[in-house]
Amino acid sequence: MQPAPRARLGDRLFEAAARALRRLGERRAQPLNRTLQTTITIAATVAVTGATVWAWQSTDLTLAELSWWPLAVAFFVTAPASLGLKSAEYQLSARIASQKPTQSRSLSVAVISSSANLLPLPGSMIVTVRSLSVNGSSYGSALSAGAVPGLSWLSITGLVGGTAIAIEGPAVLGAVTIVGGLVAGIAATKLFRTTAPEERSAWLAVSIIAVEAGWLLISALRLGLAVTALGVSISPTQAVALSVAGALTVAIGFFPGGLGLREALLAGLSPLIGLEFDTGVLLGSVDRLVWLSFLAVASSMLVLIRRGSDDGAADL
Repeated sequence: MQPAPRARLGDRLFEAAARALRRLGERRAQPLNRTLQTTITIAATVAVTGATVWAWQSTDLTLAELSWWPLAVAFFVTAPASLGLKSAEYQLSARIASQKPTQSRSLSVAVISSSANLLPLPGSMIVTVRSLSVNGSSYGSALSAGAVPGLSWLSITGLVGGTAIAIEGPAVLGAVTIVGGLVAGIAATKLFRTTAPEERSAWLAVSIIAVEAGWLLISALRLGLAVTALGVSISPTQAVALSVAGALTVAIGFFPGGLGLREALLAGLSPLIGLEFDTGVLLGSVDRLVWLSFLAVASSMLVLIRRGSDDGAADL
């Protein structure tokens, strides 16, 4: 007779956590005022630019010494793969909300949400939730559906990245990261069970895990290519460990695309896993430059394509 009260207590705790998550999402979905946005953007840009110049000078690198093939692979392979995974992630969020968007709309949302992340607000979440809401979902269900893949990504990155940190660096930091991944995984599982439709729920769960594992792989590969372009060798576990920094910055929406914070975390984590501090600064800047260049091309192509079509993406 005792398990029932415990079960009810567990349900109440989860419901309270879900309400807290929804309130947090609603607050984060409100854009910052223009003055604060401008201040954060300028401060972050100046800090990253200054740190990049310092790191470049301290390494005594020249443009001629850069290895260009890793940058080409990053631009033509890993950047498109990142956008494709973003599109697939939106598809899964929509399926959780019992929607079936077209591939064209999913790709449009991926481009727009990636661009929105360059603002000092949780832009990707705003775009995803708005898109699902426009297609008929309530704000609450849209927020929950969008949160499941994100929490799953934090979980996988925490578990795998934490293990990599424990191998390459401080075991305590790795353990803390793993615990964070477990917490995110529990939250994602609970939210998925209360949000996803029963039919094909197993397929959805497997697909989410596959896509978010792909995110981790591509993130590690992008960082590995960036550091290789600098002429520094890096092991697969070091690259995976560094991907944790990207996961943390995406969860914080008050910096434009994690600008400044991401570079700081990469730089701070690098010496702990056997890389130089200035290498961490530069690899973050190189990866960002490649991604922004690709995103500019993708955004331009989207504008040209949307001029002659109307699949609802214009409602975003």
